[in-house]
Amino acid sequence: MTARARWGGLCAAVALGVGLAAASAAQTAADAAGAQVEILVHGDARTGAHFDYVTWAPSPTLVRVRPGAALPPGATVTVVLTNGAAPAEGQGHVNFALTADDYKKAVEGGGAKDQITLTLKADGTPQPIVVAGDFPHFSRDDKDTAIVAHQGSATGPVVGGAQVMVRVRRNEETLSAEERSRFLWALAALRFQKSPDPRWRDTYTFLVDMHDIGARGFAEPADIGYPDQEHKAAAFVAWHRAFLLELERALQKVDPSVTLPYWPMYYSPGKDGATVFHADFTGANTVAVDPDFMATDLIRFDAGNPLYGWNMPGRGPLMRWRQDRDNVKLFNTPGMLLDKSKAGLKSNYSFMAGSVEANPHNIGHGWSGVWMSNCMISPSDPMFWPFHTYFDWLWAAWQQHYDRFRSDGADPAQYWPNDAYADGKPSNKTNPLGHHLRDTMWPWNEEIQPKPVETFSARRPPQTVGGPFAPSGVPGLWPQAPARPTPGELIDYAGYVTPDTDAGVGYDNLPWSPRQQASPFQGDAPSAATALAAFLAKDRPAADRVEQAAQVDLAAASDTTAKSALQGVALATAEDPEVRAAALDILARVDTATAVETAYKVEGDAKHPTLAHAVERVRAMEMFANRPVDTPAEAAAAPAPKAVSVLDKGLYAAARNGVPDNNPCVVGGLTVELQRFLAKPTDAVRIFPQDATAFVAATNLFEAVPAANSRHVHGKANASCATPFNKAVTLDTMRRLLKASATTPTGVGVDWWKTKALAATVLAHSGDTATISLVKGLAADAKATVDARAAAVNSLRHLNEAAFENAVGSLDRDRTAPAALKAQAIAAVGAYVQDHGRDLPPDQRARLAHLLDTLSAASPAEQAALKTARRMLTLAAG
Repeated sequence: MTARARWGGLCAAVALGVGLAAASAAQTAADAAGAQVEILVHGDARTGAHFDYVTWAPSPTLVRVRPGAALPPGATVTVVLTNGAAPAEGQGHVNFALTADDYKKAVEGGGAKDQITLTLKADGTPQPIVVAGDFPHFSRDDKDTAIVAHQGSATGPVVGGAQVMVRVRRNEETLSAEERSRFLWALAALRFQKSPDPRWRDTYTFLVDMHDIGARGFAEPADIGYPDQEHKAAAFVAWHRAFLLELERALQKVDPSVTLPYWPMYYSPGKDGATVFHADFTGANTVAVDPDFMATDLIRFDAGNPLYGWNMPGRGPLMRWRQDRDNVKLFNTPGMLLDKSKAGLKSNYSFMAGSVEANPHNIGHGWSGVWMSNCMISPSDPMFWPFHTYFDWLWAAWQQHYDRFRSDGADPAQYWPNDAYADGKPSNKTNPLGHHLRDTMWPWNEEIQPKPVETFSARRPPQTVGGPFAPSGVPGLWPQAPARPTPGELIDYAGYVTPDTDAGVGYDNLPWSPRQQASPFQGDAPSAATALAAFLAKDRPAADRVEQAAQVDLAAASDTTAKSALQGVALATAEDPEVRAAALDILARVDTATAVETAYKVEGDAKHPTLAHAVERVRAMEMFANRPVDTPAEAAAAPAPKAVSVLDKGLYAAARNGVPDNNPCVVGGLTVELQRFLAKPTDAVRIFPQDATAFVAATNLFEAVPAANSRHVHGKANASCATPFNKAVTLDTMRRLLKASATTPTGVGVDWWKTKALAATVLAHSGDTATISLVKGLAADAKATVDARAAAVNSLRHLNEAAFENAVGSLDRDRTAPAALKAQAIAAVGAYVQDHGRDLPPDQRARLAHLLDTLSAASPAEQAALKTARRMLTLAAG
């Protein structure tokens, strides 16, 4: 029974009392008719449609006597709307007012009411009111909040009602297992959802490529390049606000109770890092023992996680750096952005947008890897969404703190440039077309330039992706018609100043009005006004200066003189290396391009590990710089020495810098290292074979059809590589690794099984008979680790369907196979279905369904994987 049907049952036996203007005969008529009250949140009086989801913003609502009630003309009915329960943590609660203006006055005066008395016309004429979530009482469950209509008084008989959800975006650390599951399933379902643009197979891939194409222009040759539509200028947060909303609305078509979670990057709740890095959410990685020798890693998911085996067309399996996810000290905190004085530089939009983009955005992308380290294709990684939703939260928190919701352009502190683009304006140098307040934003404006105009800042991408921003389909929510949004339209996201821009978005700890008090931000640390001077004071102990660096005021560090002083510290060889590293990190918090240029200059004498790590961390941000970076000429790579005795930090660093760009030169060099290892496995290595193979697997150079982005990012021609890339040679090297015996003696630190697992991953699209046989052998090898055998099974899902199905069935029948391996084999079936989406033919779906029916699935993990795989088949069937 639906919530509305349930209310109908309660109300059917309760007559509405009519107003004083009606005679007693009318009362009898009302009793006979069994009249009821209807509450239509975001309702349409003509159709009776309604949308039972609210945020902290006042939502237009209609209350009326149900049409068809046999009541006399002119009769009125008195009802009182209340909540079904008292306010409680973890459950939604709502307030009422007659108008949005009334509600604003009430919340800002501390007098918001959770009940309202209405006099309704018995002829069914709707009474407009507003309903808003009672901050901070949000919902955890779909429609957990009861609005009850009582006859006559707040304790009178129940004569109507509605079930609503106070639906807001939440800190991912506060989500229950059920809430995480709902989000993950909605996200996975987008791989099966029809794309808004028929040129793309599904909604998820469509959104990834939208982001890629909009950001790709800087990497194109100068004659066809174009400005980044999404980054490196004023509309960074505004463009992504629209992008996130498009994704969220797609999720809500799957499950209307879902919102985008956000990951507060500055805070880690425990040694395993934020929940976003757990195997039951968006995936876990192992941690490198020594950051100098950190490689990539296949991401681990629980077998029942719908993201298990996540693989994007043309890009391969999801991999990230083996970072310590508990180490989040490098990220700016909200307190660094929100000044208690509520004035000064931090209250200006330009400062906020630039600060958020530099840190935590730019540095966070590089820290996450590998797809995330490439800003163009970063939405390929599911963690992109809680990652980027946090930046929207930061903008929203800044808006709430400084009262920055106006979009009329009168105040440049609200948004700058506060005009429309026109040739010749000084602001165009840093803010091209699409980034001014009144510019429409690509791709929703459908403006393209197949032949670029001469003025670079006036260029648009050469192709469309989709069309106008789709109407919300909900009365009172932006947009009401197909939209070509400007940055200005995204400012007042909750309709505080301009109700018609309310997008139906709210955050758990940010109230609607800037006059209301936001909830405390867990683990936040404000900046200190004196910290920069203390850091620059050379007479202070190094340890004290490093401690002060974490508290430096961003506004103070943004000053030109301050940046010059920080550069001086970073470049001074007489300074303590940890102080130099801290100076580099401060620069990276406020000016990405300057920090990258400084890192290149420091690189030559960065011998100390802390300084070397800072240099690499900052250099990884080069793609995100908002202007061309002045870099030194690249020296030719030195040939590997004939005899080596230690791991090569430089080789690891070069690989980390190269693989996000799918650099073929890096893969050519790593192939040579692997060949040397195979020739003499007991010799010392410059890079562990498992790490070299992981780096190779992290590129898309071995996909059946590599994603187009790979040939746009890295300009270096293969012929200029110190070791030219040869795909056939690298694939043959991978086969040799699979053929080699895992008992072959090696040097200390070599992990044969991990090496073989990653070699199988590289070979996933080399479907010759010999390769299939080698990968099948690894999947069946009882001596191999669970992870190695699971990697082989997942490789088979791309290599050969028959071999894949046979491997899954054989493992299920193998009584000696570990339950964890069986669970991953079953999960791989679900991943196979997700790979193909709705393109999976009916005969294949039937064959896979039969395979699943034959599996024993004895352990809880196997049962969870089986349930997930079957649900994937249901999605594929439409």
